Amino acid sequence: MAFPEPLERLIHALEKFPGVGARSAERMALHVLRSPREEVAELAMALRDARIETMRCEQCGNVALQVRCPICADQERDQGLVCVVEGPREVEKMESAGVFTGTYHVLLEGFSPREGARPESAAMRRLHARVASGTVREIVLATAPDREGEGAAMLVVEELRE
Repeated sequence: MAFPEPLERLIHALEKFPGVGARSAERMALHVLRSPREEVAELAMALRDARIETMRCEQCGNVALQVRCPICADQERDQGLVCVVEGPREVEKMESAGVFTGTYHVLLEGFSPREGARPESAAMRRLHARVASGTVREIVLATAPDREGEGAAMLVVEELRE
């Protein structure tokens, strides 16, 4: 049985999310159909607002409401100490500990050396520019303590050597 065209479009759109396959996309689309219209409208508005109101910090690549995230804009932070992390979630974890006084550089989530996915070129260009500016004196690699995280760290080192 084929789904009506609007539902097929929704399923196809949901499949574009990382980690969402055809079956999961279909289940989510059918859930949307069963949900009250108000909840669907709330979801649509949240997606729209997130896309319109948030951006990536021009310096570190973290999610932000302005051109610079609050961490990079904070003049009290040690701008010469940069912690390279895989995604915004890692920034939040580090900040919740309250001990790191430098800034961050976010490679972007979904980075997977095992699958051949390298850091997004824009993220690496930003890191190269920060290093070339002469303000960075130390880089801390804080990637996951697993094979993929170690691969990410090695790729960053390799990219910075070039």
